[in-house]
Amino acid sequence: MAAHADGSQPALQAIVSAETVRGDVQSMQPPAGGWQTVAVPDFVNERWPAFNGVVWYRMTWDQTDAAQPVALVFEYLNMAGAIYVNGILIDRDADLLAPISRSWKTPRFFVVEAPLLKAGRNEVLVRVSAVAEFGPGIGAVSVGSVTAAHARYEGYRFWRQDQFRFTLLIEATLGAFFLLLWFLRRSETAFGWYGVSQLLWFGYVANYIAIDVWPFKHHYDWALASAASLALFLGTFTMFVLRFCARRWPRFEKAMWSAIGLGVLLLFVLPMPFNDAYRVQLVTVSGLVGSAVNILLIVLAWRGKAIEPRILSAVALLHIVAVVHDLLAFTRVIQTNVYIADNTQFVNVIGIAALLIWRYARSLGRIENFNVQLQSDVAAARAELADNLQRQHEVEMTHARIGERLSLARDLHDGFGSSLMGGLAALEHAPESLPPAQLLKLLRDLRDELRLIVDTSVHDAQAGGSFADQLVPLRHRLSRLLEAKGIACRWSFDGLDGVKLPSARTLDVLRFLQEALTNVIKHSGAANVTVSVRRIGDAFDVAVADDGVGAVAASGHGAGMASMRARARRLGGEFEFDSAPGRTCVALRGVPFATP
Repeated sequence: MAAHADGSQPALQAIVSAETVRGDVQSMQPPAGGWQTVAVPDFVNERWPAFNGVVWYRMTWDQTDAAQPVALVFEYLNMAGAIYVNGILIDRDADLLAPISRSWKTPRFFVVEAPLLKAGRNEVLVRVSAVAEFGPGIGAVSVGSVTAAHARYEGYRFWRQDQFRFTLLIEATLGAFFLLLWFLRRSETAFGWYGVSQLLWFGYVANYIAIDVWPFKHHYDWALASAASLALFLGTFTMFVLRFCARRWPRFEKAMWSAIGLGVLLLFVLPMPFNDAYRVQLVTVSGLVGSAVNILLIVLAWRGKAIEPRILSAVALLHIVAVVHDLLAFTRVIQTNVYIADNTQFVNVIGIAALLIWRYARSLGRIENFNVQLQSDVAAARAELADNLQRQHEVEMTHARIGERLSLARDLHDGFGSSLMGGLAALEHAPESLPPAQLLKLLRDLRDELRLIVDTSVHDAQAGGSFADQLVPLRHRLSRLLEAKGIACRWSFDGLDGVKLPSARTLDVLRFLQEALTNVIKHSGAANVTVSVRRIGDAFDVAVADDGVGAVAASGHGAGMASMRARARRLGGEFEFDSAPGRTCVALRGVPFATP
């Protein structure tokens, strides 16, 4: 290393020339002859196409002051290697034979202390394990002060490793995020396709950062998986572009996936050496197709009116430039081992993610506005519903009053009116000859009929009386009549607590009881009578049993019996009559509480 005029050492200088030779894979010593002069960086395939084996590089520099340490910086060794300074090993990858260590993206930094240095000419010897399909060779090599060399090493590490891994981490995270978002909102298919595409892109680029062959057995397996991931990525990214631009092309999409499926299948079934050439062609075609997809995005964006695709088209243009560069590097049209598509992909990911998040935020804004409008509409609907309910209540109250009036009119006509008309007819037929006892009976019948109507109407108007409460007045009146005739009466109400019955149905039940007990008073000659009203599920039974003669009413015919049958039909129950000497029972069975 030449000194400056003031005797100081240069901060850093690149080794721009070196010698190279092919070596024996089983030997850790370089050949004695056959060395060729090369420029560093160097690409093995330019000199020895499709070469797989060991390549040695020999580089020198002049050291003015051997007592001062210097630093060496290697941009990369592809695929793996060992480094010697003045014949002393200073670094070695774990596996220099298959499966070779994957250290191709790893910059290297070494401080060479004074004991290893010599005044004057110093030598760096590098053994590289070369794998043809991965572009083997050696990157830039620099020597100089420790501070300057470490700064360059940090730059190499950032561009070749740190930002690369950071980009992949961001891509995988966003891919998983948008895939989950699509799973939660299936209508957002653009989110789903974008999430899958990013996970596939991660699968493609993982080949360039993996430091081991795991989970595969050979480096070539990594290359196949990477090429397949790239092809599938292009398919999913194309679907994202179409959905993001609100396009559906069924025939094109079907043809595209058929072609991708066939291409990936051939990747895994073609034998060597055809497979190697096919893989290179597949990657090349995939790169061109990727550029075409980005061009498609630009065209669709500017043919439509949406602002989001137009913003994304600027990112697509940058990615096209990067893909073209990487294709030229991959095919060795330009001599570089640096690929920039993965770097611009980071910009692409951030741009697309920002747009998708913006779209999601706008959707949330629309949802919030919808919620505000919905709350306003609900409040208006509630007010309208309350008004309608009030009107409905008023209508129902009117109908209820009309119904009660009609029911009262019917009851007056059927019961009180019939008795009154019968009495009037008797008076008109023979007013002078009508016995006082018969006239008194007529008046009592009218009184009892009127009491039934009044009692049921009062209980219904109070809206709080139960069915049992409505039976109490009748029980009180009829019990006094029975006791006056010397007939002991026992009443039994079972399960009627809290049960309510409409007034019209209650009136029919009361009249049934009145008619049955009147028959007991008039005809039975009984000493005892039992009245029971018993609930059975959603219905009830009414029974009147006495211990009278039973023969008078045994036929079951007559006006009273006909009236009770008619009421049983109207109530929806069954009428039962059972009479024998010493026992007579008149009953209503299975009367539902509701109107049948």
